[in-house]
Amino acid sequence: MRFTRREFLKATVGASAVFSLPGIWLRAREASALEACEQGPNLILVELDGGNDGINTVVPVSDGTGQNRTRYDAARQWLNIAVSELGPTQIDNDPLHNGELALHPHMTGLKSLYDSGNVAVILGAHYANGNLSHDVSKSIWYKADPLLSGVSEGWMGRTIDHLCSGQNMPVPAVDVGRSLNPLFFGQTSTLAFTSVSDLVIPSNPVFTQPEQRQPLEEAFRTVYQELAANAGGFIGSWARAGNAVASRMDAYRSVSSSGAENLNALINGASGHPIASPTPQRYGLATALRLVYALLRGAQPGNQPLGCRIFRVGIGGFDTHSDQGRHISLSQKSLHQKVAENFPDELHGKLLHQVDKAITAFWRDLEAANLHRNTLIMTFTEFGRRIAENGNNNADSGTDHGTASPVFVIGPTKAQASTNSFVAGGVYGAYPELHLPDRNGNMVHTVDFRHVYGEIMVKWLGLSNATANQILGSGGFTYQPQGFLG
Repeated sequence: MRFTRREFLKATVGASAVFSLPGIWLRAREASALEACEQGPNLILVELDGGNDGINTVVPVSDGTGQNRTRYDAARQWLNIAVSELGPTQIDNDPLHNGELALHPHMTGLKSLYDSGNVAVILGAHYANGNLSHDVSKSIWYKADPLLSGVSEGWMGRTIDHLCSGQNMPVPAVDVGRSLNPLFFGQTSTLAFTSVSDLVIPSNPVFTQPEQRQPLEEAFRTVYQELAANAGGFIGSWARAGNAVASRMDAYRSVSSSGAENLNALINGASGHPIASPTPQRYGLATALRLVYALLRGAQPGNQPLGCRIFRVGIGGFDTHSDQGRHISLSQKSLHQKVAENFPDELHGKLLHQVDKAITAFWRDLEAANLHRNTLIMTFTEFGRRIAENGNNNADSGTDHGTASPVFVIGPTKAQASTNSFVAGGVYGAYPELHLPDRNGNMVHTVDFRHVYGEIMVKWLGLSNATANQILGSGGFTYQPQGFLG
């Protein structure tokens, strides 16, 4: 059959994007259909987009043998969080100077998980000579390439390539977003989507008969095969995902809609799938994590796994140059009241509460489904904020681009874990010394962020030290265990 270019374009508008999206999971009717790298412990990467103010996320409460609280009080007057507010969210002390530390007062859920031993806080994570550009610093974190040596693939993409080497077109990872994040760039298919509706392979309104449809599908296969074989970077990653789907279109077409329907039931907490810790749907991060939960539970009756086990989700708004928001004492206004009013004039406190609430609700859902035993969560941001606030000690005050910021790792304790690895809760690294900034007035990092990646790659995902060093070893870097994973 012949068809015109106009007919081809008309038929493929919209549909081509779906072919590179996650219809692939509808093939996984049984766990036995999965490739080896589609099975194993789960990992969720939570990106705090814009540069999170780590100083007001993990707050110095006392100096210990250092000067961090004293310097904090001097550098931040409008954005200062009083010691009297920090008692309920206090965590372990700074390993370097033994100064007391606390989470932001709105982070009560993570404080509860911390007390249960499920949270490790890695202080001062970044890289030497921190770059203050959002795009450049994101690229460094995505690619684990602080020397900007020209690495084209993401650190997780390279990791997945090692995990999936020699397997038959596995798709073990999902970016819950509108486009594929560069941290997933690599040779293995990773899919990006934001909604369960993306799981549908659409019917074609132009070519309805098999003899009409087959040439079109063959054209798709040819395009994706050629791109998958020859293209690099984003196009290559996108093409490999499309090729994996295009090669199985006949199989997908035979799958009923029950998979997507059951996913919706999981997401919405329908009968038989209760939400353990309901979270307002206006929290976009909570919605994304509920989708991750549904994918982990599985799309089919009986909740068999789908093969996706590595995810990225994100929440934006952390670029708080102005109007960052002064913390209003909880003795003046309760957290419940702040939530009801949507945190007027407390932008950063609102964002941290959303992160706290979303991750905590997600963890409670995992516990209810017995999925917490093999699931790890890691937060990251492209950089922290300047030590000193800007502005004139008023509501316009904010913080400019900085360097180091804490990383949170949430996972099962040794008693809970179903794998050989577990979270050893507590505080790791060292709080950067606020009275000894770099030439830009920013903190000097105390932990190379690649050590955090390396610990997850080796201890959680099971790669060897040699492989981790191969992936992360730009400029002679060698992974050193940090201790937050057992």
